[in-house]
Amino acid sequence: MSAGPEPLPPEEFRKLLEFELPRWNLTAPDTTVAALARFLAELDRWRRRLNLTGRLSPSDLVSHALESVLGAPFLPEGARVVDIGTGGGFPGVPLAVWRPDLELTWLEPREKRAAFLRHIARTIPVENARILVARQEDLPRETFGYATSRAVTSEAGAWADAPFLEAGGALLLWTTASEKRVADLAAHGLRLEATLAVPGSRGRAIVLFRKA
Repeated sequence: MSAGPEPLPPEEFRKLLEFELPRWNLTAPDTTVAALARFLAELDRWRRRLNLTGRLSPSDLVSHALESVLGAPFLPEGARVVDIGTGGGFPGVPLAVWRPDLELTWLEPREKRAAFLRHIARTIPVENARILVARQEDLPRETFGYATSRAVTSEAGAWADAPFLEAGGALLLWTTASEKRVADLAAHGLRLEATLAVPGSRGRAIVLFRKA
């Protein structure tokens, strides 16, 4: 498949990130920005032969990366996190790069996408993440303190009681917030705790649900 013009090199993604960071009210060390730029350059290259992102522009990829790290303050120091359906890397890869203290599991059931994530872990490198080729329902019970997810099913029943979360654990969703979705999740053992609107978006938010 083609994703448009030739892929951008890391230095061009770095320029885009440095321009956009202040607009998102974010700051980061040079090493973190450089690592994010390498990730985005590899994603831009790999998506030309795997369906990882669809037809997003380089600026769109940067926005997805920065939207991912907006959720980082919800995760406490040293949290054990599973990113469900990591796929092309959002939000799990930017979170791992941004927060090296986190212990992340990138959960991805498709082998080709898992191969991309292994490549990312080696080449960026990302040392605080492991790749698990499995589905959400295969996760052991009460294994993680937090779960993150973006662009996977938002059906409340898919998260029923979140058995893979420890008691008092939390689910962090990058989604389109709605009163109905909040009510549906509450009916499945999850309680709304916090919502952060995504700057410049139409209704997108990062929403934290706590396991009852």
